[in-house]
Amino acid sequence: MKRRPATSAVMCLLVGLMLYASPGFAHSPDQHETPVVPGEVEVRPTTVRLHDLDLLDQDGKRMKFRTDVVKDRLVVIDTIYTTCPVVCPILSATFANVQRSLGDRLGKDVFLISISVDPTTDIPPRLKAYAERWEAKPGWIFLTGQKTVVDRVLQGLGVYSVNYTDHPPTILVGDNGRGEWTRFYGFATPEQILGAVERLRTARQAKTP
Repeated sequence: MKRRPATSAVMCLLVGLMLYASPGFAHSPDQHETPVVPGEVEVRPTTVRLHDLDLLDQDGKRMKFRTDVVKDRLVVIDTIYTTCPVVCPILSATFANVQRSLGDRLGKDVFLISISVDPTTDIPPRLKAYAERWEAKPGWIFLTGQKTVVDRVLQGLGVYSVNYTDHPPTILVGDNGRGEWTRFYGFATPEQILGAVERLRTARQAKTP
């Protein structure tokens, strides 16, 4: 088994140094690929518990996490907060690149889900502005809600941190219809994420009569 990546604080330092050398990172996601980030990416199958609790999307629409958002879809899930200076912009840039690669499949075959780990601050209008910054299209859903509810959802996914600023750079790729999930620890590349999605899609089609 591969060693888990460095702690969030160390990763922030490494990424921060890298970003100093890449001022263009702050531009539109269409203008830049996700930067290469130091550190290993650990990939392993995992299990999750989808608490079917009420959350709010970036438009303020109330949605139950399991039955309304995840359903039996192919999904890619990360955690972010809008005031995050380093880690979250990298994760969101990765999602923006995945979104571009998916094209018309986004919102049909695959859904992207970004959950705020700072729901007290990240009310729907803030998430809406953040989504617009990354030019999120239909099929990329941003979620927030009451803190106690969001915390339970994060716990079920295995991504909860007591101090939200220390949340790990973790991405989940799953097919809830088949109960198959993969967890990426570290900064996965768009290619790695798309590869996991394609494996799930192929496995799903193989079981379709």
